[in-house]
Amino acid sequence: MAEEQVINWDIDSPKLKWETVNLTGNFNDKVTSIFTNKYLSPRSPYPTLAIPTQGIGNWCYTMTMANIDDSGLRKSAGAKNQITTPQGIPFATPGQPDEKNIIFTSLWDNYPAAISIPLTGSASHAYFLMAGSTNPMQSQLSNGEVIIEYTDGTHTSLDLRNPETWWPIEQDYLVDGYAFSLKKPKPIRVHLKTGLITRDFNAYTTLKGFSTYAIDGGAATIFDLPLDSSRKLKNLTLKTLSTEVVVGLMGVTLLREN
Repeated sequence: MAEEQVINWDIDSPKLKWETVNLTGNFNDKVTSIFTNKYLSPRSPYPTLAIPTQGIGNWCYTMTMANIDDSGLRKSAGAKNQITTPQGIPFATPGQPDEKNIIFTSLWDNYPAAISIPLTGSASHAYFLMAGSTNPMQSQLSNGEVIIEYTDGTHTSLDLRNPETWWPIEQDYLVDGYAFSLKKPKPIRVHLKTGLITRDFNAYTTLKGFSTYAIDGGAATIFDLPLDSSRKLKNLTLKTLSTEVVVGLMGVTLLREN
């Protein structure tokens, strides 16, 4: 069953029992590859206003390209292959520049539409470090989903919905409190080029004809999914639901019961 999410961004207790999930064997690409791919199928054989083949842009600016640079994230991870947010939440992520560091899913043929990862034990929260793409045509609908299944057959899920709970890697959303407003608190973003982890950022750049809220190097987003700690965990499933987007998972951390 899907639940209304409680975004616990302000958690701050280094004494909590955190456990990072090892995703190394599941990583299928580097996060920097997201716009260097060619997304060629499935596509209509007829003239359309489909997104450009690099996965970003629009019909007026078909050559749009965003700089995605994860050097700051990898430097922060270092030899320990781990970063820690100001709230004390650790995430396991590769520090070496040549290692894959994300699980991509998509309805494009480049990646699987869904992938499942086994889990064990129980936890009260799951935190996800995620990065991917979206666009205006995928607004106000579910782009993807993270499902946590329990051993008793029940489940809970995080709905990745543009713009409330799914943010594009290359930019922040325009939020003016009027025509453009958010129904949920602004999430923590991990800036890939610098390693900065923050909810308060305004040093934006411009992608001509596309965005004035671009983030140089791109940014991942942290999400929080409350869990039922009385139930045993079985698996996590990452799934893309909408066309023309890529949904990626870079890290998972469980808040175990002490």
